[in-house]
This record gives sequence, C-alpha cells and structure tokens, in this order.
Amino acid sequence: MDIAKIFHQQTKQKYEKGSEKPTDFSTWPKEWATIYFKEYPRLAKVLLPKPDPIRNEISNGARKLESSLGEVLLKRKSEREFNGEPINLNDLSHLLFYSAGIIEKKEEDWNKTRRAYPSGGGRFPLEVYLFNLQASDELKEGIYHYNVKEHSLEKLLEDNNLREQIYPAAVWQEMMQKAPLVLAISAVFDRNMMKYKNRGYRYVLFEAGHLGQNIYLAATALGLKCCALGGFGDDNLHQLLDVDGESEAVLYLLTLGR
Repeated sequence: MDIAKIFHQQTKQKYEKGSEKPTDFSTWPKEWATIYFKEYPRLAKVLLPKPDPIRNEISNGARKLESSLGEVLLKRKSEREFNGEPINLNDLSHLLFYSAGIIEKKEEDWNKTRRAYPSGGGRFPLEVYLFNLQASDELKEGIYHYNVKEHSLEKLLEDNNLREQIYPAAVWQEMMQKAPLVLAISAVFDRNMMKYKNRGYRYVLFEAGHLGQNIYLAATALGLKCCALGGFGDDNLHQLLDVDGESEAVLYLLTLGR
C-alpha cells in the first residue's frame, strides 16, 4: 500500500487561481496528435470475417451482436465454467471489432479514427493479444496479436502445449483448464506518457477497464462466457509475448468460452 499511496500522491494535478491555461491544441507537437499502431508485417495473418451490421439473429450457428443495452448489462457476469469448445472466427471477429476495433475512420486518415471505448486524449495505448488454447479448423492453437488497422490476427507463435504454460502463468486458476481463449490487454505506455507524463499512467489503467467492460458486454451479446483476471505472472506472460514488461506490459487478462 505504501507504494500505491506514493504513486497516487505523485501523480496528482494541481490547478490554482491564476494558473496559466493549457497550451492551445494547435501548438501541440505532432506526436500528441498521432495514433500509433503495433503491427507485425512479416508474420502470417489470419483475416477475420467482416463484422455484420448489428442485428439479433443466429446464422450458421453464430449469433450476431445485437441485444438491448439493458439486456446485456443485466446478463453480464463473470463465469468460470467452460465446455472447452473453440470460439468460431465469426464470433471472434464480432467480439474483437465491437470491443476493441476501429468503428469509424474519417477522411482516410488513421489519426482520425474512433473506437468503441474512450481513450484519454485519443492516445490508444492498448494492444490486444490472443492465447488460443483450443485448436479448430479455423484457428490453430497459439499466440496471436490483434491488428486493429486490418481487423486481422497476426500469428506470433503456434504452440500445441500453450495451455500448460498459461495455467501456471494465471496462478493455476482452474478455469484455464477448459477455457478455449484468453485475451491479454497490454499497454504501450509512452503513447500516453509522452503527452501526460506520470499522470498518463492513470489514464492507461482507466482505459484497460473501459476495454475490459466492452469485452464483457460484447461476449454477453454473443452468448459467450467471460471472466476477467488481475492475478497472473507478469513476467511469464511478457516472455510468451516477447515484450519487455517496461515499455509494454500486460495489464489485464480475460478468459472466454461457452
């Protein structure tokens, strides 16, 4: 708690009478208005099906994302029992697009995009990785990165024993024994902190919560179960994802299945 209290006190902002107003946005550095994307251009890609317009029906065994807001809010809960069946690509496409994807782009400018969750200053520091623990004809067991610009998956690693590594990394939580999919939300901290300094770290944590709730609600609308995890071996996951844990680090895990 001492470290947490120190962090909170050191990231306070103070505005006093007579303080100078913030600089006009037109004078901001270009970096503050640039949205940065992580991509793996040399890796194999799995293109995701184009998300359908929102409507409530079942087609080819996959539910389209449509429920009233009130309905999904009331149904949303953490569920830890999964039957082990893989999530099909159609459902996965809808889940990622409506929770983390780019839902609007203006003037063919990647710096003028909108997603379904708020981001402080439009910095979008978060990345989403997938640990696919149950192979299917559509998607092999392995680790993937969600390329938000292309709405595709980039294959980082194909591994038939991935569950054996995720189980201890998630502090041996039993739900990992049958969960077919685990999403990891990471943050590239400099995207926020170049503009907001130490205060930006708070905004990163806020944003991870916004995205996590989106995943819960999209999963509920698709008839999927979801459970978020805050307890995990940080360095174990960083090693699996090949990130350094400093400039980019995992903040949040979510398990999904049926």
